[in-house]
Amino acid sequence: MKNVLTKLTLCVLVLATSYSCHDQLEELYQDPDGFSKTQADAAGVSIIAGYFTSQLTQGFYLRGDYGAQYHQLRSGSRVMGTGVQLYFTAPEAFGVPYSLRDVENDWGSNGFNRSVFNQLNSNWVKGILWAQKEFNNIAEADRTKLDVLFMRLLHALKGYAYQRGIDGYDNVPYFQTGSAGALDGDRAEWLGQEEVYPIIIAELGEIEEYLSTLELDASELSVFQNQDVIFNGSIMQWRKYINSLRLRWAMTVSERLPDLTTATINELTGKPLFDEANDVAGLADIAIVDPARLQRELGITRAFRERADESRAPKRYLEDTMFCIPTEESVEIEGETLFYFSGDNAAEGLENGTVDPRIKYVFSSDILGRYIGAETSWDNGSDPNSYLNKIIRAYYINHPIMTDVSVTEVSFGSEDGDEQTIALSADLEGTLLGREAFLLDAFRGYLTSSSDTNFQIGTDNNMIAEFNVRPLYNFDIRYPTLHAVETELSLAEAAVRGFGNAGSAREHYANAIRLSCDYWYDINNDNTYSQQTVPAFPSNMDPSRIERDRPSKEYDAAAFAEYAAQQFDTMSDQEKVQAIFNQLQLHYGLFNFEVPWTAARRLINYLGDNPGSPYEIFQWKERFLYNPNIQATDPAAWSIISQTDDPNIPVWFTGRDTKWKNVLE
Repeated sequence: MKNVLTKLTLCVLVLATSYSCHDQLEELYQDPDGFSKTQADAAGVSIIAGYFTSQLTQGFYLRGDYGAQYHQLRSGSRVMGTGVQLYFTAPEAFGVPYSLRDVENDWGSNGFNRSVFNQLNSNWVKGILWAQKEFNNIAEADRTKLDVLFMRLLHALKGYAYQRGIDGYDNVPYFQTGSAGALDGDRAEWLGQEEVYPIIIAELGEIEEYLSTLELDASELSVFQNQDVIFNGSIMQWRKYINSLRLRWAMTVSERLPDLTTATINELTGKPLFDEANDVAGLADIAIVDPARLQRELGITRAFRERADESRAPKRYLEDTMFCIPTEESVEIEGETLFYFSGDNAAEGLENGTVDPRIKYVFSSDILGRYIGAETSWDNGSDPNSYLNKIIRAYYINHPIMTDVSVTEVSFGSEDGDEQTIALSADLEGTLLGREAFLLDAFRGYLTSSSDTNFQIGTDNNMIAEFNVRPLYNFDIRYPTLHAVETELSLAEAAVRGFGNAGSAREHYANAIRLSCDYWYDINNDNTYSQQTVPAFPSNMDPSRIERDRPSKEYDAAAFAEYAAQQFDTMSDQEKVQAIFNQLQLHYGLFNFEVPWTAARRLINYLGDNPGSPYEIFQWKERFLYNPNIQATDPAAWSIISQTDDPNIPVWFTGRDTKWKNVLE
């Protein structure tokens, strides 16, 4: 699964020059405005082929991006509850009040708010428009089969680019397929989801039909393989990708255009779709970025290093979705029954197929070996038996400090110099009374201030389960902008809700779980990076954790998928759709914010509530904000979009006119 072939392919494109692979890529492919016929000839490729590869390698498009990933972790997680930031769910750390907070000004001075819009109307589209201009200038009789192929695939990629834009903003400046847009003096037409989705669903259907009969000779195939850094020249993979995109889009408009949803799904019956664990549309950072700059500067892994406080595992994944259930015990102290989690059922459940194998592939246990995650709901400590308190209490409740008056401190963590100690206050040293309340408060403050991890991912002292560092620091991971798991889950939802000939919801649901297990096992197990490689794991990461978090074996994904399907069988339709969403968000995890966010906004109408797990103290966000510069540069456009430039207004595909509100809104 390594991307050696991808890296070699990119270098092949520039063999005719004396530049290094990386330097030439920056000059030739990361600046589409500067791409010329001269450069194409020097590299031995057609100009249309050059723009095609350029499009595939754009940042934050089919691969990751440090800045975007940082803000998806920082603020996207606060909107969706993807990872738990404890200082927003328990107040000891920084005295965070239980009052509504504005997430709008929490995206890096609004930079991420506008990034998709800015990227769409610059890097993601301008290369396609330049390619279209060059293509239009070639006489029809002189266009080669490869020119047509690359242009058709660029049209498909343009549809994907516009999907990203309209999902976040609704109305965007749109150019019809076949137009070189502003390059030929045309003005873009501001269109929204209602207009664009039917267009791109139909266009991609035509492109897939074209691909289904396309035949390339050996020479043409060789060129295509060299240029295609995503699917290595596989026409079948492009067909699967395009059909899977159409399925995604059909489900996105299901609240507004159910007939189009049904018709599209029926059209897809019998056509190839993403259905294998390695079916992923994405490019690894390391295929483009200089390895020496990947960890410290440009790669998405830098975001994981800098946003380690988002890495706490959510309870909704571990317990509610993966069936890893805490073992609860109780003690009587000072006339009160107090509960604590002494462990979990992971060891037995992994062997008998009743606990999700991804517990070992995607998450890491806490110091006590428990796979227990935190909630995103508020916990002010007033309930002695809250979920958080039951997690914390296990660290001291059976320690001699609770029964031996002479013991006045409790230690926990590793013994390699990172062992932590909490001591009683002087007034408690001669009595057993009051110790439980004191220790609970002390441990809560210690945990919620991230003193256990010191805001670092992959330390050896995490007191709550975390996301596993091995998949996150796999520099070879192809960023999953679309994966077979999503395709199976879309079909499962369509079957539950009666959209077209989608097949068996149960079968698709089980397939999605099995594929996700296979995918994440491979991502974790195949990771060969360490603190000594280039790029490297962070130097402050415990080396033992790097190896310990490699799964000792691959568990039976099919057995667990069948067990999960049996639970699925007992659910109502709404419960099934919620379970499908949970699997979608779990699968993409910290790598992909946009797809689950779109699904959550859409499903509020059907479920009657938000399927995600937003923080109670953050405002729910319905859409991104436009770049305010539009008001000065294009007043006519601003008059169209300004009335909806508000994060509280649902976008069209949601089927709602009213914002979803959390408990504090």
